[in-house]
This record gives sequence, structure tokens and C-alpha cells, in this order.
Amino acid sequence: MHGQISPISLATGGYDHLINMWQPSDGSLLKTFQHTESQVNSLAFSRDRSALIAGGFGRLRLYDVYAYEQATPKVTVSEFDKNVNSVGFNETGSWVFAGGEDKSVKIIDRRTIGNDPACITRVMNMPGSVTSIVIHPDQTALLVATEKGEIHVWDLRNEKTPVTTIIPGSVGDAIYSIDLSTDGGCLAAVNSCGELIVWNYPKNTEYLKTLVRFISALFIVPFQHRSKVHSSYGLRVLFSPDGTLLATCGADSKFNVVNTADYNVQFSKQDKTARSYWVWDCAFSADSRYLLTASSDALARLWNIEKGLEILKYIGHKKPITCMAFMDQTFEQT
Repeated sequence: MHGQISPISLATGGYDHLINMWQPSDGSLLKTFQHTESQVNSLAFSRDRSALIAGGFGRLRLYDVYAYEQATPKVTVSEFDKNVNSVGFNETGSWVFAGGEDKSVKIIDRRTIGNDPACITRVMNMPGSVTSIVIHPDQTALLVATEKGEIHVWDLRNEKTPVTTIIPGSVGDAIYSIDLSTDGGCLAAVNSCGELIVWNYPKNTEYLKTLVRFISALFIVPFQHRSKVHSSYGLRVLFSPDGTLLATCGADSKFNVVNTADYNVQFSKQDKTARSYWVWDCAFSADSRYLLTASSDALARLWNIEKGLEILKYIGHKKPITCMAFMDQTFEQT
């Protein structure tokens, strides 16, 4: 991680009902937010790192990152029935998306957040529990994965027929995580069988106009790559900022870093001594040289990918860490 890192650009959360804020470069714990009543399922920073959104059971919480005297959420949204599994901001930070076990994806206006239910500007119901959501780089669509093994596209510009299923449930078991490459050209997923699946995806902003052709192509050439990378559930998949790597995390105490050129594993670590050790989440540095991981042993770790070495442990949680958010300052230089 080259260059100066913002004082707060790394957050971790988990089963101890806490969100810890870290200095990424030295592992120092900067502050802790309270996340009462439930575990933390998902975290995301706004691009300017001034706000942090957290998804838990039945609630979405917004924290003011730099309100040092405030350890509680600035705002809480309670318009959810079950676990909120995936959250995020749009690029400008003006709205938030969230989805989970109530089989819906909600868009929340940040300007009116907390004014339930008026702050929820749009709701889209899905056929299954929502496990993962990613926003398209052009900001016009949300891609949504479900426990039924489906991936849907919600076209935010289309009021009449906004949702298209691009990956049917017949492709595989439950999909737990999806990600798009930064250029929007590749879509990746990991599923409950521990498989990594990658599809080509239209890059241009009018990709939905070519969606029928894309879907047809899927059934001729179902995927660009498919391989088993975990012996248990695949929990997280993530493209590196430069698009040359893919990281996967699993319930088998293992994470992988895969080259996107040939899908060979460049770097992999597995703790074979810890039977209940799950690697839940990960994040790349902006230069794609380092990887952060979050695990059920209550530790987050920083890894040098090229050397295959652990550099740092982030110690402060008392129970499993299930999610992280990382906004490396060098994102602003790319």
C-alpha cells in the first residue's frame, strides 16, 4: 500500500457486536463503534470515507466515521425483516443499496436516511434470499445474487421491466458472493459447492440492450471459467483493482489469489489445524499488491501477495470477524 493511508480506511465487524476501525499500515485500533442487538453481516465505506454503512439483523446502520465522540450509529433504518447480507454506496455517496434474507433489495436516499420508511426510494423483490449485491461501474444497474443460485440485473433506468435474470438457478447451488471487474467486463461468483465461476460480461453502458444475445451465449458457452477452489462453501469473491487477480475466501480455512489470465492459483493459504476457521471476507489494496482477510478466529490479516507472506495481524475482536470494508487512499489516484 503505497502513499499515505487515510487515518481511517479499514473497518471490521463480526459476532462481538462491534465495528473496529484500524490504521491499515500498522494495525493500530483507532476507534470502535457499537453495533448492538446483532452481528455485523456487511460493511461499506462511502468513497470519501466519511460514512460507513453496516448491515445486521433487521437493521441498517449509518456511522459518521470522523465523529470521534460518537460510538453509536448516526442513523438506523429498521425497514428490514431479517438479516441484511449486502450493502454499498453508489459512487457519489448519495444513496445506499441493501439486500438480504427478506428477498428484497432496497435503495435508500442518504439525504433522508433515518426517516423511515420515506428514505427508501425503491424496492425490488427477488425470488430468493439476497446474498450479494454489486453495483455496475457505470452506476446504472445492480447485480444481485441469491441463495437459489441466480444472478439478476436490476436496471435502475428501466421502470417497466427493470429486472432480468442473467444466470438461472440451474447453473449451480447457492451463490454467496459476486463481483464485477473494474472495467465491467467480467462477472465472478463463488457458490456453496466451493466453485469459482467467471463469465464474460458486456462492458459498454448499453449492455442491457445486448442482454438477450449475452444470455444466449451463456448457454452456448456457459462460462469462461469454472473450477473448485474450496472444499466447503465459497464465501467471498473479489477482483483486484487492476483486474489481474481474483481472491476467493471459504469455509475451509482457506483463501486463494487467482490470476485472471489463466486462472491458476498464484497464492493460497489454509490453516489445516483449525476445523471451524472460516475466511469470511477480503479486500485488495489499490495497487493490487496486498490482500486483507477477515476470519472466524477473530483476526484480520494483511498479506503480501507477491511474497506470499503475512505482514500484519489486526487484533481487537473477541469473536469471529465476518466482514470488512477497506478504502485505500490510492483508489483516488487510479
